[in-house]
Amino acid sequence: MKEITNFSFKIADRNLENYALPPEDPLGELSDFELGLRRFCYEWDHRVIVEIGEIQFTVFFDPDICMLLEDRFPEQIGQLEQGENIRIDFVESYEITVILTHEGEQLHCQLREFNDQHNQYNYKLDKQQVLGELRAVLMGVMILASQQGYITIEDIAEFIKPAFSSPMRV
Repeated sequence: MKEITNFSFKIADRNLENYALPPEDPLGELSDFELGLRRFCYEWDHRVIVEIGEIQFTVFFDPDICMLLEDRFPEQIGQLEQGENIRIDFVESYEITVILTHEGEQLHCQLREFNDQHNQYNYKLDKQQVLGELRAVLMGVMILASQQGYITIEDIAEFIKPAFSSPMRV
């Protein structure tokens, strides 16, 4: 296993090529917040560059980050902070799974690529850095969505609450 290494999520430039259909809710099952997030991720799609150790890969707001948000991402961040292990899947744009498990005050990160070779990489990470990066990408997406008018500040405050052990002001 490689010693403590870098872990970063960086919101990059907009992706103007979108091959998917716009999000719809013909049955009216989604809240305004849920539909707003889906529309934002689709209409304001950005690249997100993920770097873990020497591995760098690109995912997108639509569909990857949108799916992550719908899969209770703030709760996962809170669980990680509380000592639970989490798994983050990026199965659309880049077939990789990030598994974060606790080893004392550090995290063991296992990357599993699901391509022809099924590569696996192992890293030691600083828990506080990982939490900071995960929270930063969460807040970055929320702020952009709010600035573009897709979601409200009140909805953001409620949605992100599980990711922070102490109350946070938006």
